[in-house]
Amino acid sequence: MKKLVLLSFISSFFFLNSVYAQTAFPVKDSLDINNINAMALVHGDMWWNPQTGLDNCFSPGGTRKNISSAGALWMSGYDASDNLHIAAQTYRQHGNDYWPGPLNPTDTLTYATSGNWAKIWKVNRTDINAFLAAIASGASLSSFTSILSWPGNGNNYATGAGGVALTITTDMAPFVDLNGDGIYEPQQGEYPDIKGDQALWWVFSDNGPAHNETNGRPLGLEVHAMAYAFSRGNFLDSAIFYNYSIINKSANTYHNFRASQFADMDMGNPMDDFIGCDTNRGLGIIYNGEPNDAIYGTNIPMAGILFMGLLTDSLNSRMGNFIYFNNDFSTSGNPAVDTEYNNYLRNKFRRGMHITDDYTSHGVPTIGFGSGPAANFVFPGDPSDNTQWSECSSGNTPGDRRFVIGSGDIQLNPGAIAEFDFALISTTPDTNNACGDSGLSYTNIKKLADQIRAVYDDDGGGHIPWLQAGQQVAKSLISIYPNPAHDELFLENTGNLTGAETITLFNMLGQVVDAPVSAAGKKTTINTAGLPPGLYNLLYVNGGTQTRMKFVKE
Repeated sequence: MKKLVLLSFISSFFFLNSVYAQTAFPVKDSLDINNINAMALVHGDMWWNPQTGLDNCFSPGGTRKNISSAGALWMSGYDASDNLHIAAQTYRQHGNDYWPGPLNPTDTLTYATSGNWAKIWKVNRTDINAFLAAIASGASLSSFTSILSWPGNGNNYATGAGGVALTITTDMAPFVDLNGDGIYEPQQGEYPDIKGDQALWWVFSDNGPAHNETNGRPLGLEVHAMAYAFSRGNFLDSAIFYNYSIINKSANTYHNFRASQFADMDMGNPMDDFIGCDTNRGLGIIYNGEPNDAIYGTNIPMAGILFMGLLTDSLNSRMGNFIYFNNDFSTSGNPAVDTEYNNYLRNKFRRGMHITDDYTSHGVPTIGFGSGPAANFVFPGDPSDNTQWSECSSGNTPGDRRFVIGSGDIQLNPGAIAEFDFALISTTPDTNNACGDSGLSYTNIKKLADQIRAVYDDDGGGHIPWLQAGQQVAKSLISIYPNPAHDELFLENTGNLTGAETITLFNMLGQVVDAPVSAAGKKTTINTAGLPPGLYNLLYVNGGTQTRMKFVKE
């Protein structure tokens, strides 16, 4: 499928953005702890600065070399009367579908409330450790503003934008609830339950003062967002994780509900990029369409969105959609109205034409735009294999690519919570990452994606305070039984791990608990008789490998 030569709309973007800058909130903050420096904004968008219009997503993190220039959560579904409801965000050129703050009991959000919640709370793991040390020593807590102001339920110290006091009577930002009363009490030693070594938390909703990005019907959804990153001296430093808890505050049951991440990823110079995907991994990829980039030179990374899934109590929808659109106003160009945004969520171009696989083979003209078999994913082939459908093998003209990657259809009931998770990843700059490089391959970004997903799946989403520099995840090498356990729990080394082993147990508050351990050959016995009933995490370390497991004590 050939791409069209792309048109720039930079001038129109700045004009339109200036019109709406008076009503939108410019509040922003960045994750800046590892190899990626990525900005988040309170209106549900990210990776750019609305005050300057410039990108703000860099890799390596200490540079000004960009891997993306915008991103946002897109969602749509149909009510019982088959009316379309939708929420999306791009560059605010038409306005904003999302506004900072939670919905009130009437499923709305006023401008005044939105202004109070126009804040991103940022916490480092080191802040929490210092706070806990102060609690233990009886030292003053007044300097721990990020922890004291955390918007946990019932927190008397919670503050929003400009230091305004917030009254919070429902579940908001997660926290470690030591006494189990559901109230966040930092003065009692409770602290933010962040993922990663650094985290951002904010809340936005799609039924606020305006809904003029798509001009569609709002969904009535409230989104609790956490972006987090690790600094471990290993592959984790090449990822930023995002978790959205999407709460249906409306009275509608939405069928064919979808959630996706829009990404205007720019690998250095925005006008020489290609995109592709790996459907088995749920990975959308951006790479350079030429071996020499105006910003990176000849050493260029690959970057991507690793879609983890859209999870409800009964369903986990992995990747069901990967489609591109061009920076122009053609059939495959920028969306302008609600139905066009919705089409991109459902494997269609803006005017409703389903994407098709028009590729025949390398060096052979395509069948003709739209004449091939229907497809749900564009460019799923590896560009190192000319028999597979990729932008490089198709001989496309590089340009300014945008893509949408996300879920298939689920049902979202009133009051339901759907968890949407993805990671932004970037490889080390290399001379084999661009079309035209003799060694072009997806090998490195696939390896990184596999490592990130293994840790995510093994951990359930990001707490992993134990993965240290140089350690790798050793999945499927340890069996654990019986689970649930009563008086004894057995670990058996089913792989070829050798060397000293270390076993650590954590309760669900993250506290280390003691239990007698004995080992004989490849089998280890843990005496669990003295543990209170409940769910536990177990960390097994053997040399340079580690794995984490969960078990239940009955």
